[in-house]
Amino acid sequence: MLVKRFNFPVIAVIVIISSAGTYLINEYLHQKIHQITDQTIAKIDTQSGIGHNKMARLKGYRLIKPLIYSEEETESSSFSNIKSQLITYIEQLKNSQKLISASVYIREFDHGEWMCINDTENYYPGSLIKVPGMITYLKMAEKNPSLLNKKIAFNTPNSEIPNQTFGSKQIVAGKEYTIRELLKYMVSYSDNNATYLLNSQVDLSVFRQVFSDLNIPSFTKNNLTITAKNFSTFLKVLYNGSYLSRDNSEFALELLQGCNFKLGMIKGVPVNTIVAHKFGEMGDSTSRQLHESGLVYIDGNPYLLTIMTKGYSTKDLPEILGTISKMVYQDIISKGTN
Repeated sequence: MLVKRFNFPVIAVIVIISSAGTYLINEYLHQKIHQITDQTIAKIDTQSGIGHNKMARLKGYRLIKPLIYSEEETESSSFSNIKSQLITYIEQLKNSQKLISASVYIREFDHGEWMCINDTENYYPGSLIKVPGMITYLKMAEKNPSLLNKKIAFNTPNSEIPNQTFGSKQIVAGKEYTIRELLKYMVSYSDNNATYLLNSQVDLSVFRQVFSDLNIPSFTKNNLTITAKNFSTFLKVLYNGSYLSRDNSEFALELLQGCNFKLGMIKGVPVNTIVAHKFGEMGDSTSRQLHESGLVYIDGNPYLLTIMTKGYSTKDLPEILGTISKMVYQDIISKGTN
């Protein structure tokens, strides 16, 4: 497949970079996005089956409709207790001016049960968008197996990339990196310079197809946001191994397990618990957003937790993520569902 090349300002939407600043996006990008017609993108097919399950299947094939995921259409009553506790906690934080709003999505895989608080609230994803960016590259690699070994030179940092509040390891100017290495820097270390290099080689049509395939509204000129429930779909299909190949799904979760952000969800679970997760931040002088989504493994079996928050101060939000993570973990353990 021919890979379309774009410069960084054109394709910056793919990784909407987390920062204290604004998105690096311009009108030319939107024109490029809308030049890609819907006819080139595989569509999703959703239907209700026995037991009111919602099933998502890929269309675009002549004889098959591959199953992406299947789940109950309605929330499970087994989460009613923790949902009530979380709503009370969120309201207390709002009353104390530590929080503007929050959304929480939980899914337990063994029994297919889930619940969501504030499921229609939209958030700027920040570096969470690096997850579908990673999926895009792994989807491209399935058509071009040598892609991950391709090397890209990093000459100088892009001056438009804003600083990150929660920084980590970064690639070094003057060196070459394989795309496989850049994916690790982008996902595990949330390095925006690695993201910048990956942007220069990405196929934008595949990025849009990922959203279309998973029935997630893609970004438009007037909407650069996502809900907690919709974002959770990315981790859901990675765990199911139902969208990427099994090897690529495993590789993606290994990169997420390597995420070295330790101030949020990780603080809510016992030491040495395996967590495959990603965080994202956005904000300005008036408000901050901090989010985290991950798979928390108990005895080898995970539950999915996505927390999205809007608040007034960066210092308050990591603790809120950790507290919610702890409340959910204790509820899951007490029920013995894993």
